[in-house]
Amino acid sequence: MFSFVGRLAVALSVFLGVSTAATVVDSRDLRKYETIASGKYNWFADNLKYSKSAAYTDKSKTSFFPREEWEKVCPEGTRLPSVEEWNDIMRDRFMGPRKTPNIRSFAGKTRGFYNSTDKKKKISGKDAAYFAIAGTENMAVMLDLKRGNARIVKMSPTALVPIRCISERDFYAEKNISKKDMVMTDPRDGKKYKVEQRDNKVWMKSNLKFSLQNVKQCFLEDTLFCKKHGRFFTYAEAKKACPKGWHLPDDGEWRDYQRDRAKLDWNNLGVGGCKDWDEYCDEANTGHYWSATSVTKNTGRSWEFRRQAKSINRTDESVQKGLYVRCVTDLE
Repeated sequence: MFSFVGRLAVALSVFLGVSTAATVVDSRDLRKYETIASGKYNWFADNLKYSKSAAYTDKSKTSFFPREEWEKVCPEGTRLPSVEEWNDIMRDRFMGPRKTPNIRSFAGKTRGFYNSTDKKKKISGKDAAYFAIAGTENMAVMLDLKRGNARIVKMSPTALVPIRCISERDFYAEKNISKKDMVMTDPRDGKKYKVEQRDNKVWMKSNLKFSLQNVKQCFLEDTLFCKKHGRFFTYAEAKKACPKGWHLPDDGEWRDYQRDRAKLDWNNLGVGGCKDWDEYCDEANTGHYWSATSVTKNTGRSWEFRRQAKSINRTDESVQKGLYVRCVTDLE
């Protein structure tokens, strides 16, 4: 029925305890597919179930497709993955000590393949899961559910196998960024922030305002300053303040950000001050920001921008001090 022609990967495992990246709706039957983000692509987390093109659906409700349908059956905006793309997801998510249980998690209920000429529809290769590959002649990925490895196998022209589709990721949409106007919407409270891209990173251009619980988090305990400048965070609060997919920049990221000082918006960065117990820094001419880096116990590395002098101080501050947060995200 098939012969081995090469080993795709060995000792595979997949960490599937991640949240799904997006939902794809097949306009043909309105079926929804959750996806898993891997590298540049979103992968279907389940097999394609488009019944009009499936040659057979077994008791587990897995659909199996003939070779002539493989590269034209995925929903609009998605496609069948190539050998290279299968290799990419295996390097990204199929490595680690828990290879066997994780291979089974990826395969789900998928087992074996069928032959279109077999009227009794007897399953073949039931100890493995098979998935179609684009750009090949009757080739499929075989995931060995017992040993936790994979091979490329050549199938009979009459073999029926399941299909997983992929689509290119929209990194901006995943980070809740409108690329048209470069505005990020915090999904937790709906607040909007102008953002800017620097290389493969996107930075907030204003201070985080999330979860304003009381006036003590505002300059001079005045909520008008919270609306103007954002919220003061202690170091512990700052490390968990950014939205999902975003993070508090570390010391190295701040170094890169301020390297070209001619590009810095001093009138935006160098205001707002800070809160040091019951005292406050110069609100009109300084802005103080946490980094995720801590060098000395009970301190966090901070960056102070001075508007008039156009100077920057890098210091270690008490973790109880109130500083601002600028969130950053990676576009990869």
